[in-house]
Amino acid sequence: MLPKVPIEAAFRRLTSGSYIERVVRLSDLASDFQLISNKGTVIRFQFVENISVLGGLIKKKVPIVAQQTIHPHKRTLFYESEGDKGKVKVNKWRTFKATKDGGTLVSEIVDGECPTLYQPVTKREGKKALIAAMNKYPTLFNDFYK
Repeated sequence: MLPKVPIEAAFRRLTSGSYIERVVRLSDLASDFQLISNKGTVIRFQFVENISVLGGLIKKKVPIVAQQTIHPHKRTLFYESEGDKGKVKVNKWRTFKATKDGGTLVSEIVDGECPTLYQPVTKREGKKALIAAMNKYPTLFNDFYK
């Protein structure tokens, strides 16, 4: 929820090529961001997710290649990524809805595929990382909260 942030502003910042690095870096797992291309409604980029497994005993850097497609008239964004040489695939459908008080509700539906062995960790850590990053969305809109 982004109180006081009009839907046009929320949609523009959370989908634009000029803000994409800031959005990705809201995740504590993300590093080494690189914009590949920004052509109209399709933005391609890559970054590294720094994953800890076995209680932090093993640390792994997973290169992620991602693409997001913006649907301005529907106020939606479709995100697709591949990591670990195509073994892990994530799809996110992000929607934006105006609230009665003039703010914006941002929600995501996440789906993906990965090897059975990765599933428990991927689901648990992915959910935690997504919630933590989405809870930081308001930091991208400090100018609306002055």
